[in-house]
Amino acid sequence: MFDQLALNEITRRQLDRFAGAPSHAILLTGPAGIGKGCLALALAKGVLGVKDLTTHPYFLSVTAQHNVITIEQVRGLKQFLHLKTLGDQPIRRVVIVELAESMTTEAQNALLKLLEEPPADTLFVLTAARPAALLPTVLSRTQQIAVYVPAESDVRKFYADVTDADWRQSYLLSGGLPGLIHALLQDGEPHPMLGNISLAKDLLTKEPFERLTFVDGLSKQKDQIQGLVASLDRIAEAGLKSSADQNHSAKMKRWHNLRKKIINAEEALERNANAKLVLTNLLLHL
Repeated sequence: MFDQLALNEITRRQLDRFAGAPSHAILLTGPAGIGKGCLALALAKGVLGVKDLTTHPYFLSVTAQHNVITIEQVRGLKQFLHLKTLGDQPIRRVVIVELAESMTTEAQNALLKLLEEPPADTLFVLTAARPAALLPTVLSRTQQIAVYVPAESDVRKFYADVTDADWRQSYLLSGGLPGLIHALLQDGEPHPMLGNISLAKDLLTKEPFERLTFVDGLSKQKDQIQGLVASLDRIAEAGLKSSADQNHSAKMKRWHNLRKKIINAEEALERNANAKLVLTNLLLHL
């Protein structure tokens, strides 16, 4: 079921056990870019016994619109769940809720009602990078499986045609996250993190005054600021590791100092500091 995915062995074993005797709801947790969405689709295909979900009448995916999953979207599931399914296999219908933490509180409460009395033939698959943002009552109604970062060798084997230099660059920049690695290596492959990485690279080449022109446009979008800061951290970490491989002490020092500034910004954002001030200070001192 999961042979075509690069998975951490602990995660693989847990998923195999779940797929053998699925409960009514599972929550896949892990950082953005680790491939939770692909894993949810693979699980849905395996449980339903199909190769193509796009034409399957008993499959539905709920995704965020403008970074939010609304109560109306969750209420729309009720009609879908009222449909009578055909067949004799235990699970005949799957609902995926991607980035479940983007549900409003009202949407989570609406989903909770469905999780409390789910149809016997239905599996709910939720994914979340920030499970702490979900209501405790929602968490308690799901079986949680953490999606851990796999070993580099387990990911590398899927990219035998990629040069060692391209692989090393993509692996360091991605932090070993399979979903992000795939997007970095496949031209045109969409991924929500690529935009922030591209912007972060661009900012590092600009003068301080030029960087500040981006502040006003980003200051009211805290999620995007967090994504940008995280991308800067990925680039700095990759630069630090690459410099260490080359034993280039001056570059190592530069990337190390940059990482300290970025980590301070991340911690300030976690403390709900003024996002505009945090971003301004960071961009001035990159």
